[in-house]
Amino acid sequence: MILPACREVYVKVVSAVFLALISVQSFAKTVEDVRIDGLVQMPSSRAFDVIGFDKNESYDSDKVYQAINSLFNTGYFSDIDVYEENNVLVFEVAERPSIGNLTIEGNELIKTEDLERGLKLSGLEIGEIYKPETLNQIVQELQRQYYALGRYSAKVDIAVKDMPRNRTGIVIKIDEGDTAKIVHINIVGNKDFDEETLTKDFESKETGSWNPFSSADEYAKGKIEGDINTLKSFYLDNGYLDFNVVSSQVSLSADKRDVYIVINVEEGKPYNINNVTLSGSLPIAEDRVWKQISQKKGDVFSRSEVTKIIEGISTELGDDGYLFTNVNVIPEKLDDHTVNLSYQIAPGPKVYVRRITFSGNSETQDEVLRREMTQFEGALATHSKIQSSKRRIERLGFFGSVDLRTRPVAGTSDQVDLDVVVQEQASGSIQASIGYSQEDGTVLGFGISKRNFMGSGNKLSFNASRTNQKQDYSISYDNPYFTVDGVSRGFQIFYKTSDHAADDVENYDLDEIGAGVSYGYPISDTQRLSFGVTVKESTVKLGYDPSNETKDYVNSQGDNYDDVIASLTWSDSDLVGGVLPTDGYATKATLEVALPVGDQQYVKVGLNSQRYWNLNGSDLWLFRLKGRLGYGMGYGDTDNLPFFENYFAGGSYSVRGYGSSSLGPKNSYGAGSTNSRSALGGNILMTGTAELIFPLPMVEDHKSVRTALFLDGGNVFTDTCLAGNSECNEGIDPAELRYSVGLSWTWITPIAPLSFNFARPLNSKSGDKTDFFQFQLGTTF
Repeated sequence: MILPACREVYVKVVSAVFLALISVQSFAKTVEDVRIDGLVQMPSSRAFDVIGFDKNESYDSDKVYQAINSLFNTGYFSDIDVYEENNVLVFEVAERPSIGNLTIEGNELIKTEDLERGLKLSGLEIGEIYKPETLNQIVQELQRQYYALGRYSAKVDIAVKDMPRNRTGIVIKIDEGDTAKIVHINIVGNKDFDEETLTKDFESKETGSWNPFSSADEYAKGKIEGDINTLKSFYLDNGYLDFNVVSSQVSLSADKRDVYIVINVEEGKPYNINNVTLSGSLPIAEDRVWKQISQKKGDVFSRSEVTKIIEGISTELGDDGYLFTNVNVIPEKLDDHTVNLSYQIAPGPKVYVRRITFSGNSETQDEVLRREMTQFEGALATHSKIQSSKRRIERLGFFGSVDLRTRPVAGTSDQVDLDVVVQEQASGSIQASIGYSQEDGTVLGFGISKRNFMGSGNKLSFNASRTNQKQDYSISYDNPYFTVDGVSRGFQIFYKTSDHAADDVENYDLDEIGAGVSYGYPISDTQRLSFGVTVKESTVKLGYDPSNETKDYVNSQGDNYDDVIASLTWSDSDLVGGVLPTDGYATKATLEVALPVGDQQYVKVGLNSQRYWNLNGSDLWLFRLKGRLGYGMGYGDTDNLPFFENYFAGGSYSVRGYGSSSLGPKNSYGAGSTNSRSALGGNILMTGTAELIFPLPMVEDHKSVRTALFLDGGNVFTDTCLAGNSECNEGIDPAELRYSVGLSWTWITPIAPLSFNFARPLNSKSGDKTDFFQFQLGTTF
């Protein structure tokens, strides 16, 4: 490390002052002019302001000394000489070099921009004057930052190199070292709780158990401070009002690789509640407040429960417009280890919303946000309506974050402005999908989807997909606010072709073309009821040697069908988080009826549901359950559900680990046929998924990356088998349910979702097709 000695600067200062004092007469003298020679970096106007001399002004030794001292205090100069020349007072200065280049090497744990920001605050920045005396402080500060992260072996070296034109290049070389591991956490003084109970919720863990995805055993000062607060909260939530952390020590091994932590505590005794009282002005019925108080006499005191009570009281009064209610609890500890709790309530005046403003919606129109607001301008500000407005905006799925802030209006005590601050996230995508399976081979797809078309909140999408067996093209448009009261309207045009010659479904071709319109009506904030009509033409072309089932249906119903299908859908959705939800639920029940005005008559009933549980409140550890049920049947002139309307199971969207649409009953062939039996599908569907979603430690953006362990299960069944089909059993047989486990990884790229799935069947049987790996760009599972 190259550090110029500060002593040399000190000697120069003393020398300059001494020269000034011996060259200037002890009495005041008037000079005609003042000149400063050697200025390069500092503007001359600023230099003259610093020394404070003017023409035809008298000077003495004290004034010269003050001028020299002021110039040195600017930090610009390394040497100053003062002399008189032809009745002109001359300050001859030597400027310090400026920083011409600043390079930081070796840092990975701390971002370069964060380091540069800190160096700038210390005056170390390109263009600034080089001050060697600050380098030691910078080295110590950088090492302190790494020590706080558990990098006790980190080293920082600074090299200084001369550059042309009085400039200096600085290179900061960082060796971050290895993170010290926590070998032991010892709590001393605990009597009522064992160490395992106390450290259960610690973020820091002792090293030992191997976990490649965890960094809990890596020491960090911030983690330990958080764990100490966790320890305090544990005791306070169990009534230990006198609990105290006496001290905490961190010890290092000689090689600075192992950390030993000792936390000394005084537990005290637990307190029970003796009495609970209310005080202050109550503008609402007192019983409404008491309903929020869950603790009663005899209960063990709990700080977290008190906090919930305070929030509940504030919310209760906030729903009546007392938005700035102040609730404090005053504990009075008694000698018998009981405590009196007095909740003091100061409601303040009722508050009204003067104005609602929106920011951060660079793409989405204000109208899209405003129509989701249940809190209105000019109305009483209520907590429930503000939170309801926030939830409704979150459910749009257009924003990564939504924050509603109340801002008091200056000069008033009963008005606020409500600021809605959002952060846009991608609401559209250009989708491309590439998949591979053992049976289907390559899967290709392309689509353009915009859930927030031109910032209007409307959805426009075009999708095209092609596999070895299928082609699917569709255009749809949906307006969620066709009317101002939330009635939606949507249109769809589609064309589909299927060629099942090479998959696990029987060999036949199916062409479908149609169009539909739907209207949706809001029932509540989360529920909608939708009605739709679809007109569709279907054409079936059987293969050379069709199965008995398909041939029987075509012989009785023909091979070309014009159908009118009416649909009724009820949905209830409170999902939050956009493309990758983090909380809430969604349920959809559908009824489709092929009306008698068409060539076929059948009914299909479906139920889809999913729910997320936030396991630790961080939006990182989640549990998800998803299920799907379906049932179909024929009526009128159609005895059974059309075979091409059957449900299928297996593959990415149902039971991963099994071939696409390969599960369920098999068809049958006539005597002498050489065809192998293939999946027939069924009119009964049962599938489900359980997922444990967890974060990867090396990933920073968890809003766009998701990893999950999953358990899939399900199958399709039929309640009508053709006579003579030995591989078709009527009814639901739980023993035929198939299961699989695996790992999924999804990344929401700027273009489209990218997904990997690895699945292993748990109970595959003879004849089942399996599919271990699938990669897709453009679809999430």
